[in-house]
Amino acid sequence: MTNKFYKLTFIGSISDTTNIESMGLFENGIIDKDGGGISEWLINGSSIFVIPENIPSPQGDKGFEIFARDYYNASYYMRPAGRYPIFKIDGKWITYGLPFNTELNKYLATDAAKKKYPLKPSNRFVPMQEIGPDFGVAPQKRDTTLLKSLGYAVVDKEEEDWGFTKHRYSAGFYNMELYLPGGDTLRFRHFGALGINLEVFRVPKKYGGRDDVFFIAQDPNPLYPDLSTGGVYVVRPRYLPEEQHPKPSRLGALLQKTSGNAGH
Repeated sequence: MTNKFYKLTFIGSISDTTNIESMGLFENGIIDKDGGGISEWLINGSSIFVIPENIPSPQGDKGFEIFARDYYNASYYMRPAGRYPIFKIDGKWITYGLPFNTELNKYLATDAAKKKYPLKPSNRFVPMQEIGPDFGVAPQKRDTTLLKSLGYAVVDKEEEDWGFTKHRYSAGFYNMELYLPGGDTLRFRHFGALGINLEVFRVPKKYGGRDDVFFIAQDPNPLYPDLSTGGVYVVRPRYLPEEQHPKPSRLGALLQKTSGNAGH
């Protein structure tokens, strides 16, 4: 399976795109491909995957001391599920080889160790502000000041008899209205199964976001590949001024700092 990924600016412009097969994404921005390859595409745009070099696992009484030294010297640190710690130290990716220190392995699985040795850096991602209505609430009690469902056209339905109760399922198209700050209304049709399956986000202003730029996220439903589409859709004014680069917040300063380290 190949996925297409986009980098978006705070106002929804595409800054870069790539195709990556079967990947995991850490909160520090590192991509972990099946097979152990490490990519820094999100950070520096490089699509090259690097296999970390195996070094001897620290053993004996100094095992914990050596791990702590490697952790504090690393610009990046992560531990994929079922694998050993991975570091980037002085621009070089490394991981511990076999045999792994049994006591250290047990300790790193504890909550205390995860708190003491979190991912480095801990997070590269700007938290999005979810602003859409709660579609789990009954329509008459739902906040519709921003997004409203006008109606539902059933495409497929099914009923199951569970003895005492009957369960009804349906899928179809929802007619939606998004009310924009300038007074315009955006009308669109969205396919949903077992619910609307739609979320609306905005980048908070303190991170450079705008009130008139929306990100609509929807998940595809594999039962309806010809009808159900997924991805992130950007709604914004047709003409926007040139993107400004505000003074970074504390998080922004951290992102710039770690981006610089990634090139060493």
